[in-house]
Amino acid sequence: MTSSVTDPRAARRELLRRRRQQAGSAPAAVESPGKTHASTNVVSAGLGVAERRMWRIHRLDTASVSHNITLVLSCRGVTAEQLVEGVEATVRGAEVLGSVIVDDDRNNDDNAAAGTPRRVPREASGQWIVPGTRWGLGVAGPGTVAGAGAVAGASTTESDGGTAAEVAAHLARTPFDLTAELPIRAWVDGSTLVLSVHHLAVDDTSWPLLIGAILAGRWPGPQPDTPAGPAGAAGATGASVEASPERVERAVAHARRTWAVEGIRFPLTRQLPDTTAEDSWLAPVDEAPGAQLRRDLDPTDLAAFAAFAPTVGGTPNAALVALCAVSTAVLTGAEDLVIAVPADNRRPGQPPDRVGYCGNIIPIRFTFDSSGTTEQAMRDSVAAIYAAMEFTDVDFGPILTALRSSGGRFPVMEVMASVRPSPMRHIETPPDVEVDYRSVSSGIAPYPLTLAIELAGPSRAHLEVDYQHGTGEDVAERAADVVSDLLHRIPTDGQQPLSSLIDALTHPRFRQ
Repeated sequence: MTSSVTDPRAARRELLRRRRQQAGSAPAAVESPGKTHASTNVVSAGLGVAERRMWRIHRLDTASVSHNITLVLSCRGVTAEQLVEGVEATVRGAEVLGSVIVDDDRNNDDNAAAGTPRRVPREASGQWIVPGTRWGLGVAGPGTVAGAGAVAGASTTESDGGTAAEVAAHLARTPFDLTAELPIRAWVDGSTLVLSVHHLAVDDTSWPLLIGAILAGRWPGPQPDTPAGPAGAAGATGASVEASPERVERAVAHARRTWAVEGIRFPLTRQLPDTTAEDSWLAPVDEAPGAQLRRDLDPTDLAAFAAFAPTVGGTPNAALVALCAVSTAVLTGAEDLVIAVPADNRRPGQPPDRVGYCGNIIPIRFTFDSSGTTEQAMRDSVAAIYAAMEFTDVDFGPILTALRSSGGRFPVMEVMASVRPSPMRHIETPPDVEVDYRSVSSGIAPYPLTLAIELAGPSRAHLEVDYQHGTGEDVAERAADVVSDLLHRIPTDGQQPLSSLIDALTHPRFRQ
């Protein structure tokens, strides 16, 4: 581990202080297993399991922008009017984008069951700032987030200017009021489109549908439910039901054997947790000011690694998650660590236009023997991944509830590893239309270090390293070096001791 890594616990304590002010001294509420809030009301629809978890995280710190997802799409072969038509049609068609959240715990709505957060449709229309050229939804003027009088359901905030880059940076850093404004803001300038969406309304599964509809200029219509799937039994949104008590019990038992045991240290600082068990439940994420580093991965290395993956018992995606775990061990020197891995938990029959966020958090405990081979380290990591992924159908919330009831603490997680598709993957653009995109950081890193591999094709991917300023920029550069080097070395150096690979990557002269 590099000597420049600073202890991020001060940022964690500041986050806890803010959340105590927001939520009081009680631990954050988490859904109990078996309790559902599905609604059959055609006007308002209950949130899904994962959506309710994210809603509660949002309520802990409504000023947070860590869940803002912002993209800039540079288009060729499409006009401003066509982009506007596509955005408006998509917002009208996708229930998750055309609604606000009503929470009876806060609003005391006597017409609905107490404690049921739900979506309520809310009309909102954009406006032309410069007719035929510049347009905004939730953006009233050049670089201004509109008030409710200008665009229904938006908050009022001033931004820094009117270029696409400036507007995108501003929107990425502007909190959403999900009870008063739509979870999407859009800005069109000629053939450039800026989209900023709250994570409650979009995930990796729904991005292709939403962006594809915008580019096509029309909403494709309701996405069909699968009668045999969970959506048929879950109410109007198609939101998944909770796992059975037996499944929750098995998932909790797995947690207690692995990532929830006592004595696990933070990998970056090598420290044991210093918060109380009660305080730890107020910090589901350890967000702090941060930045992002992006690096393209070598296509030849990606192809070789994909061919190597079956030899250690994994798919290419699973092997890439294992690569992130081994990289963390090499970067930090930790041989026993927990990494958070997000998993898409959308089930057959769950239409992404009606259900927004369907993600789950899967903590995975990895243990390494530096005297063993690198291939064995990969094999053990893949096995740990599959053992944990057995419980992707059990939402993280009920597991935490069960652990908390026995006096446990929030998992010791400083590092997240993610392998995800590009937002543009599998989107069929209209003829003669080309689109480039880039993501815009919110300036907040939910974890001290996140290693995200974004797949654009079978042998096309880039690495995004999100890092908190407390961990230091050189740690992010070093992490990118380690991931890139291991991607290249593992398929051919798998029989070498892991210690030899660690030693090689410790010395700059060996870096490629």
